[in-house]
Amino acid sequence: MTSKPSTFFINRFIIGKGGKAVYDETFHRGVNIIRGANSVGKSTIMDFLFSCLGGDIAEDRWNQEARLCDAVFAEIELDGHVLTIHRQIQPGRKPPMNFFDGSYDQLLALNSAAVWQSYGLNRTDEKLSFSQQIFELLNWPHSQTDDFANLTIHQILRLIYVDQGTAVNKILRAEHSQFDKPSMRQAIGDFLLGLDDLGIYALKQQLSKAESEFAKIDGQLDSIYRYVSPSEGVLREASLQTAIDNATHELKTLLGRREALLAQPEDANSTDELKAKAAQASQEIAYLTKEIDIRTAKQAEMVNEILESELFIAAIESRIKALKESRTAYDFFGEVRFKFCPSCLSALSDAGREKCHLCKTELDDKSREASYLAALNELMFQKKESTKVLVELRTKLSEHARYLTSNQRTLQTAKANHIAALRMSSDRVLQLNEVSANIGTIEERIKNLETKAQLVTAIEGLIKRKESLNSSMLDLNEKIKENKAKTSDRRELIESKISEKTVELLKMDGGFEPAFNNAKAVMFDFAKDFMLVDGRSKFSASSETVLKNSFHLAILLESLEDATMRYPRLYLLDNTEDKGMGPDRSQNFQRVLVGALSEYSAESYQVIMTTSMVDPVLDKSECCVGPHYAKGMHTLNL
Repeated sequence: MTSKPSTFFINRFIIGKGGKAVYDETFHRGVNIIRGANSVGKSTIMDFLFSCLGGDIAEDRWNQEARLCDAVFAEIELDGHVLTIHRQIQPGRKPPMNFFDGSYDQLLALNSAAVWQSYGLNRTDEKLSFSQQIFELLNWPHSQTDDFANLTIHQILRLIYVDQGTAVNKILRAEHSQFDKPSMRQAIGDFLLGLDDLGIYALKQQLSKAESEFAKIDGQLDSIYRYVSPSEGVLREASLQTAIDNATHELKTLLGRREALLAQPEDANSTDELKAKAAQASQEIAYLTKEIDIRTAKQAEMVNEILESELFIAAIESRIKALKESRTAYDFFGEVRFKFCPSCLSALSDAGREKCHLCKTELDDKSREASYLAALNELMFQKKESTKVLVELRTKLSEHARYLTSNQRTLQTAKANHIAALRMSSDRVLQLNEVSANIGTIEERIKNLETKAQLVTAIEGLIKRKESLNSSMLDLNEKIKENKAKTSDRRELIESKISEKTVELLKMDGGFEPAFNNAKAVMFDFAKDFMLVDGRSKFSASSETVLKNSFHLAILLESLEDATMRYPRLYLLDNTEDKGMGPDRSQNFQRVLVGALSEYSAESYQVIMTTSMVDPVLDKSECCVGPHYAKGMHTLNL
């Protein structure tokens, strides 16, 4: 929720061509009316202003006169902070926005010494985008839609700027791109009306961060568990320490045994044990060699079976494709009929459409369709079963390969033991060799156990952090739920107030639309982009124009009373006489707008509007800016 009202005002607007200003106008707080005859370029000025403030304009919306210009400048005031922005005019592109910290007059005084800060459309690692920079200056959070699309200043201006190119029964300025989704339209409305706040955005950011860290820790624990052991006992520090103590004691015993053997004298006659050892290794080598030969042959058979299965599945897929293509061809061309027998080349008699003209079998569409489905089902079944067999074969081959690799390693060990037994000079040397091997094994086991003990210590810390994050996530979800309930109450209140204000404005329409005289409620939906008056949406085009403009005026009026709304108290209106609006009705709305806003301080809001049917009284008032453009004149001094 914002602590003070957001304000976005335009103090001065300049359009340049070749280094010279072709439009330069100063705007004041309150109501600003740009008036003149049709086709003098009022909408061009408004589109230029929209583009300068960060809006995107489709390439086909730039008219010939606009394309002659090359730059736009605007002195703006964001929450009281004055700065000047500048953009190049590049139809079809989205040029960066340049910021000068000061007024336009200060910019002119500095001339080439002025310091500009350039911001692009997208954020980089070093700099914000121009939308984010404007959001920062307005103290707005960088909001996202429910599907994580970022809100930009262009999207914000879609509710502030009412143009002529958008259908009058739509709330937001038309968007001809992939970003115009219901979630985006809802986010625009909720953001500017202050219905997405109440701390929810910050809470969601905290929740997202906690969930990310929780998932990271969960992954780390999963990796550690796979490395250490799935058993609970091994994961306990006490159990690991006991295992380390036992292994250390066993190592000491083996070291003592080795010292004793080294101290013994050499016995050249002690060869019986060596002979037995060599014989045992020889038998193991013979068994493993035979086993490996059998397994290798079996592996080759399995590889052949897999290749045959793959070829069979490929053949089935080819037949399925051919069958589908055949059906498609039949559906497109119909039955292929021969004039001559393809076997003996004799002329064929016509057997009618109910029989095959070649073999004279009774036919109908149902039997043909049934035959096609039966053939397709059979092929699909064969493919499914063959694929299942192929998966099983590949699994068996993988298991077989692992077993074969294990046997080959065991064979290498047996051969090494056999060679060692043949080369050893005595049983003492054999015993020393075995003791040394056991010592190496025990040392490796102790090293692994100590590594696991370190991991267990890390696990305990991760588990505590995971429990803490889980508790935080539960707490954040509960707070978000509570704030959503508060937001729901606020949504109902804001929507009710905007509806009431819109109804009051419609009743001052002057009786042009009878349904407006007794209107009870105006319902609106940003996501669906429509408005209803007492459940009715269809009116004349001019009445829908009054409804749309009154609704936007009601939002401005509500923002002047509710400081928690982010709507920046700026209303750009280029739709006063759209769709067949007559002078009387247009001038009445102008008076209604000025009258409704007269109850508030003119310093607290800004309206910039265009009209070709200005009210005579207003035409002579301080509301008007610039000359009254007569027929033949143009807003751009080209």
